[in-house]
Amino acid sequence: MFRCIASDNFPPFRKLRLELPPVENCPDGLAEVHLFTGVNGTGKTRLLCVLAAMLGNPNPLQRRLKGLQEWVHFHVTDEFPAHDFGNELAVSSEQSSWENHDHFHEWMRGVAAFAYGGAAYVRDAAISVAPVPIPSRTSCLSFVRPESDSDGLLQALTNLTLQAAMDAKSAPDSGTGGTRATRIIKALETTIQQITGHKFLFHVTTYPKTTLTVRWAGAELSFDVLPDGLRSLIGWLVHAVVMMDVSLEGEGDPMQTEAVFLLDEIESSLHPAWQRRVLPAFQRLFPKCQIFVATHSPFLIASLNHGWIHPLTMNADGSVTVEPPVAASEGDSYISVVEDIMGLKEWYDPETERLLADFRVKRDAAYKGNESAQAEAREVATRIGKRSMELAYMMGKEMSQMDRQLAKASAGK
Repeated sequence: MFRCIASDNFPPFRKLRLELPPVENCPDGLAEVHLFTGVNGTGKTRLLCVLAAMLGNPNPLQRRLKGLQEWVHFHVTDEFPAHDFGNELAVSSEQSSWENHDHFHEWMRGVAAFAYGGAAYVRDAAISVAPVPIPSRTSCLSFVRPESDSDGLLQALTNLTLQAAMDAKSAPDSGTGGTRATRIIKALETTIQQITGHKFLFHVTTYPKTTLTVRWAGAELSFDVLPDGLRSLIGWLVHAVVMMDVSLEGEGDPMQTEAVFLLDEIESSLHPAWQRRVLPAFQRLFPKCQIFVATHSPFLIASLNHGWIHPLTMNADGSVTVEPPVAASEGDSYISVVEDIMGLKEWYDPETERLLADFRVKRDAAYKGNESAQAEAREVATRIGKRSMELAYMMGKEMSQMDRQLAKASAGK
C-alpha cells in the first residue's frame, strides 16, 4: 500500500510530504481510509490525481499541470516510516515516466484501482444478455465518466442479477451465503438500503425485451427517473463492485480483493443523512482496500471512526501545507469536526456574524465604563434577537449577563 509520497516542486505545495500510516486498532472488516480536507484550492483533488497517475492514468494530473513548464517529480514508498523511496514518477503537462522501478512499482501497476467523482451520470440503456469487456486501466481511473459508461455498467448488473435469479432457482440450497452472483447482488442491495433507509432491489424483466429497473421506496423506477443521489451511488459504489467482478472474470470475490479507490467529493449529490452513512458502508464493502477521499463534508468526516484525516492548510502566500494526519475517532460530533478539523468558527450567516461581532465590541466597551456603548450594545442586541427565536434566547442571556456585570461594577465604586 501507499505509505509516503513526497515532492519538492508540486504546486500549490511548498514541499510535499504526505505520510499515510497504517490505521491502528482498526477492526477486522474495514478498509484503510485516508481523508483529505481543506478549503477550495488546497489541492485535495490534485493529491488524488497524483495517486491516479501512479496507478496508471496520468491524464487528470496532466490537465492540472497545464501551463507549467517544468517536470514535477514525485517519490513514493510502501514503507512507514519512510526510509528509502524506491520509485520516482516524473510528470509534465504532456508526458510521464517512471524511474528506479522495483516491486512496489509493479504492485501499483497490477493492483485493481478505481477513481470516482460524485456526478450522477447513470441513465437507462439498451441491454441484453451479453458479456461485458474488461474496462481499461485508464477508464477505471477517470474521475469523470460519460453517460455512455452506463451501457457497460447496466449490462454487467443485468448479467449478475439474472445469474443470481437462475442460481436461486436451480440451487436453492447452495448455502447461507448463496452463490457468487447472489452474494454480490445481495451485498449491493443491502448497502444501498442501509445508506438510503429504503428497501432497494435490482429487477430484470425479459419480456417483451430485457429491461433493468430498480425497486426503491415502494416504487419500480427506471434509471432516468431516479433521484440524482441514488444515480450517483449506483454510478460509483455499485460500479466499483460490478467492474471489479468483471475484471476478475468470474474468479475470486470482488469484495475481498485488494484494490485502491480514489473518491473525489462523492457527497456532492447526497443529502446529509446519506452522507453520514456512505463512507462506513463502502469501508465494509471493501475491507482489504486502501481508500483515499477528498471532501468538504463534515458529515462524511464525522462518519469516519477508523482512519486518518489529512487537513490541508492554505498559507498567506497561497502555498499549501499538509498538516500531520489526525486519527479519526469514534463519536466525533459534526460541530467538533467543523471547528477543529475544518477550522470554521462561525455558526451563523455573514450578516448575523457581523452584528454579533459589533455587539461584542460595544459590550466590552460598556464593561470598561463607556456609558454610550451600553445603549449601543442593547440596540444591536435587540436587532440580533429579532432575527430568530434561537438568537432572541441567546441575546437575552447575553443582556442578563451584561446587566449583572455592570451592576457589580457600579456597586464596587
